[in-house]
Amino acid sequence: MNNESLLKAERYSSRYTRGFLRMMTNEGQALTDKFVEQFYTSKNYQERLESVKYLISVSGKYNFPENILADALKDFCSQVKVYVLKHFDFLRKIDPQLKDCLKDIAQNDEKLQLRTLALEKLSELGDHEHYDLFFSTSLLKGSKESSAGLRGLYKLDKEKAFQMAKFRTESSSGDLDIAIAEIFQNEGDINNLAFIKQRLKARNKFNKIELIKIYLKFLGRLENEHIIRNNILYICEDILSTSNRELIQLLIMELHLFISTYQKYLNKNEELLKYLNKTIDTLLEKNYTKQSKHDHFGAF
Repeated sequence: MNNESLLKAERYSSRYTRGFLRMMTNEGQALTDKFVEQFYTSKNYQERLESVKYLISVSGKYNFPENILADALKDFCSQVKVYVLKHFDFLRKIDPQLKDCLKDIAQNDEKLQLRTLALEKLSELGDHEHYDLFFSTSLLKGSKESSAGLRGLYKLDKEKAFQMAKFRTESSSGDLDIAIAEIFQNEGDINNLAFIKQRLKARNKFNKIELIKIYLKFLGRLENEHIIRNNILYICEDILSTSNRELIQLLIMELHLFISTYQKYLNKNEELLKYLNKTIDTLLEKNYTKQSKHDHFGAF
């Protein structure tokens, strides 16, 4: 009798659970349908934005017409378009209309932020049909658009992107500097370090950290003790010249990460490992508040 009671209770619980889940699914679908209607009927951009936020959050869970996202990318309010570009997963199988919208925004939208975001999403797709768009965009004057175009080109043709990166070194700035440095870090040799060193010197405060991350990966790939020592010293002196304690703390973190990432190589080069650890210790011990302008990092 006890077993029979337990079996009945379990069956009741299962029926209750299934019923509860059906109810939740039905309510969720009803709410989804409500937000679809709200998007198409509301003249208030905030309500349309609210609809888009909800629909993206339940994408793949409840049904709604995917062309609504293409319509959102055509919305006259830029905030609606920005949200879709930033939060929708374009890597999943998507309606061809969405690709057309991305290309149209990348080529024709009046707002730089939207053009750049659309280029970034297109580059993630890795479609060769956008090769010409990436190539031409990488030649533009604006650093944000040209960097997005260069990264898209790199996804499709590494050699051509490397050539383009070298071509753009004389006229680059801002985000394009970072994109070029990333390509040099992956494809370049010792000769391309000069560009990164020059740009590191020219950058202000926290913008330097982006370049240092790339710089250290470049050095790790080269696996040359002499080059690593000289360039670590160069980086430390450059950062110390800012007298910015927070920036120096970030440098210490990056050097520690460098040691962790290239532990296998450094274990075979004990003197270099000692040098890096000594560098970190010196950075930790230095009295930055009393540091003289002419107090160089020095040798160890």
